[in-house]
Amino acid sequence: MKEEPVFFESDGLRLAGVIRLPDHLVEPVPGVLLVHGSLEQDRDGNLLETRDRKAVLKKNFFLEIARRLCDAGFAAFSWDRRGYGESARSTEHRGYLADVRDAKAALDCLSRQKGINPQRIAVLGQSAGVYTACRLAREDRRPAAYILQGGLFRNYEEMMAFNYQRVVDYASRSPEHLSWVEEHDLYGLMIGLNLKEIESRARKGIMDHELSYRGQTWRLYHDPTCYSEELAPSRQFRYLNKPALVIHGGCDMNVPVEDAKRVFEEMRAGGNRDVEIAIIPGADHSFQLAAEDEDLRLRERMSLQSFLRPYSDLYFAAVIGFLKRILMEDLKSPRLGGAIVRDEFF
Repeated sequence: MKEEPVFFESDGLRLAGVIRLPDHLVEPVPGVLLVHGSLEQDRDGNLLETRDRKAVLKKNFFLEIARRLCDAGFAAFSWDRRGYGESARSTEHRGYLADVRDAKAALDCLSRQKGINPQRIAVLGQSAGVYTACRLAREDRRPAAYILQGGLFRNYEEMMAFNYQRVVDYASRSPEHLSWVEEHDLYGLMIGLNLKEIESRARKGIMDHELSYRGQTWRLYHDPTCYSEELAPSRQFRYLNKPALVIHGGCDMNVPVEDAKRVFEEMRAGGNRDVEIAIIPGADHSFQLAAEDEDLRLRERMSLQSFLRPYSDLYFAAVIGFLKRILMEDLKSPRLGGAIVRDEFF
């Protein structure tokens, strides 16, 4: 794999990325645009800091994906989000719709790169990046395929409760549990204790929230975009009419695995007959192998120690297998699509 740094503009901001290519290029190769979720902030797919400014263990998710893709003959493109790495910081809140504009600018950049077949580009959206990918599909028909990883279908407030009510429940088990949470996931506890207020304010379009806990106060920016009916996650999959892989970890503690099945069914009902689904057993939201013990799994999720765990080989096999079928089927002629629905559960 060879790496080439790239700079591009979005909303007048200079963003920095990297294109990773197979060592030996015989002809233009298919490319994959890697779109961040909330747990990926830099080009390598790392969460650099939490909302309470704590340093985080590196998981190098996008770097690991890129290595596997290049081994299989694909190129990968990823970038530093606004305000991280070498990318400029915006003076305004980023927000979901700004993420879409950045992804479109990144797609423009990837399409222009030497050695890339612009007709054979797939978009891989991770977590919140699935929402970005769907909105990108609404505006841009260039991508040939989509990979939707750990995407949300249910209402946004249900996802918030799924993630943060468990922190409150865990802390309420005993004084020892509370002490552990205060040390390892105080921010999550604070959000969990204020879920109803955050939701109520977000529905009024309020983005900034001031939250306090035992004498400490934080400011939280919470994008209210997804609370509107038209922009709700469940309504975005109608824009995807290209071949797609819906893939989810069987032990995902960020987005319930049932959402993958609902996304799959929604896309089929909307007429996309070239959609596949894969549920990766034992894998978490980042497709790292989760602890077998449920209590340990929960603690590692809250402390982000799960980032130390290895990735699932089944995950990479599913992604690369899909991309080979779609982007390498016949590179000399356009793919017409098919009526076959592959329903694959690993």
